[in-house]
Formats: sequence, C-alpha cells, structure tokens
Amino acid sequence: MSRYKATAFHLNVRREPKLTGEIVGVLDKDDVVELLSISGDAYWYKIRKNDGLTGWSSHKFLVSLDNEGDIGDEEFPWMSIAIRELGVREYAGAADNPRVVEYLRSTTLGYPANSNDETYWCSAFVNWCVEKAGYEGTDSAWARSWDNWGKKIETPRRGCIVVFQRGSGGHVGFYIGETGNKINVLGGNQSDSVCYQNYDRANLISYRVPF
Repeated sequence: MSRYKATAFHLNVRREPKLTGEIVGVLDKDDVVELLSISGDAYWYKIRKNDGLTGWSSHKFLVSLDNEGDIGDEEFPWMSIAIRELGVREYAGAADNPRVVEYLRSTTLGYPANSNDETYWCSAFVNWCVEKAGYEGTDSAWARSWDNWGKKIETPRRGCIVVFQRGSGGHVGFYIGETGNKINVLGGNQSDSVCYQNYDRANLISYRVPF
C-alpha cells in the first residue's frame, strides 16, 4: 500500500479525475491517504482516507510517505525538464521532428539513425533530460544501458529512472507511480511521443538513481 500526505489546506477530493468533477470531500493539510490508482495523464491520484472518503485529487499536493526520511526525497531536477517536453512527438511521413533529433544527438548514435525521428528514442530522451539537469547520462540509445547507470534502488521514488524489458530490447523512462500490476512512466517514444503511459510490472528490470 502506498501512503501519501496532503501538503495543501482544503485539498479537494473529486468524484472524477477532472477539474469539473463533483467535489465529494476535502483533505486537510497533513492528512494521510492510501493511493488506489493514477489517472492516464498521471495528474490525478485516486485516494482513500481512513474515514472512507474516496475520490481524485491533484498529485501536486500529495507527497509520498513510502520513503519519508530518505536522503534526497526532493524531486529529481530532470523531472521539470521532462514535463516541459510533454507532447513532443514524431512527425508523420519523411519529415523529422528536430526536437526528437536533438534527443538522439545527445547520444553516440551515428548518422543517419541520429537524424531520423523513427529511430527508437526512449533512451535518448532520458539521456537528454538527465544531461540538461547537469548529470552524466549513458550517452547510449540502448534503453538497457540504464541498468548499469547510477545505483539500483528497491523502492522507487517519483522521477527515478525505470528500466523495462521489451522483447529482445528494452524501454526506459521516469517513474511516476504504480497501481496493481502497472507502472506509470513519463517517457519518450511512448506512442511516438513524450507522454505518460502504463507498463507491466512483470517486465520491470530495475529502478535507478544517481550515486
């Protein structure tokens, strides 16, 4: 069970995961709730309070208690960078999105693969974000290269790097949260774009943070 604490006074709890959803209750600052699920865009968390109040609240005013007291509980600096890239997507046809090409060229991938937005670019996106935040990436376009980066952690934190097996290759992105057997990820090359998407826990390889 994942527990979260409200950081805002009078945080609305809504019947549906949208701003126009009916308000069914409120959380007071420091109220502790259980996370039930995460909306598809990862903005809304479905929570349950111990008095039975259940509904959707904005994730921006909920902080995880699962790692309370850990060093580095603050948001990873690359997360604000990654969030600003939401919506970047491949161009249809022969054209190539220059932003995706920029991600690709942050790696050692050579031409012409580093100029084609149809090249697998999930690892390039993570590398670009991490480097923009002032950290050293893997410089590799291979997703599973991140399984050798930094150090492995057993309990994930929002924004840590999460590596999956996918066929004979892999996928990599930034951990957002989880419900049931699904892990929600902010990443690139997800439905040909930078977006939030769920992945099966069964394919998890590791969670990674810097040394």
